[in-house]
Amino acid sequence: MSPRPQQRAPKGRNRDRADRRAVADVLLARLRRGVLSPAEGALLAEHVREEQRLADENRRAMAGTTQALERHRAAADAAIVEAEQHAERAEQQLAPVEQALAEARRQHRGACDRVDQLLASLARIRNAQSLGDALAAVAEHDGLSPTAARIHARILDRSDSTEARLAEQQRDHDIALAIERRRGDRWQRHALYADHKAGRYRTAWFAARRDRRADRAAMAAELPAVEAGQRILAAQRYEAQTASPTAP
Repeated sequence: MSPRPQQRAPKGRNRDRADRRAVADVLLARLRRGVLSPAEGALLAEHVREEQRLADENRRAMAGTTQALERHRAAADAAIVEAEQHAERAEQQLAPVEQALAEARRQHRGACDRVDQLLASLARIRNAQSLGDALAAVAEHDGLSPTAARIHARILDRSDSTEARLAEQQRDHDIALAIERRRGDRWQRHALYADHKAGRYRTAWFAARRDRRADRAAMAAELPAVEAGQRILAAQRYEAQTASPTAP
């Protein structure tokens, strides 16, 4: 077994206090018996005064500690109030964010629902047995009621029949024929206008040609008279030159 640890005597002020109190106990016992000497009475009084002084120091120290605790408590209360104010402001700032988050979640759920509906409609269209069933699924997806979608499907099935396709082809043929006839009429009108314009040009050309021939005949008839006049003018100039004294 390990040896029992020895108790150490208190040190410093604690040891002095213990010694004073032990001495005071002894002196008080002698005082009760009435055998206390004057020197012992003085020593007892000294110990009592020392205990009073230490008690005063302790009270002052405790008062300072109490004041420090009060200051710390006030600072802690102020910090708590500030933290509560911060928390309240944070909650006020967080409220719009929470609302936006809730709205985003709602929109996300709505988008997921729409995607699910779209996938279901695509599956119905992919697995449809006829064009009418497929188009009915599309119509129902677009917001038609089931009854309206079935009526729409029957109409589409009838429109997809052989008679309907032949009638549609006949209408396309009639429309194309009418367009070609309209184009033919337009080209015919253009051709008639061009022939009329060419006739006018031809008439004007013949008239100009006749006028040119008449001008040439008139010029040929007037040519001898013009030549005679030119000879007369030449003779007159010659006579005038020979009769002038200043002629060279």
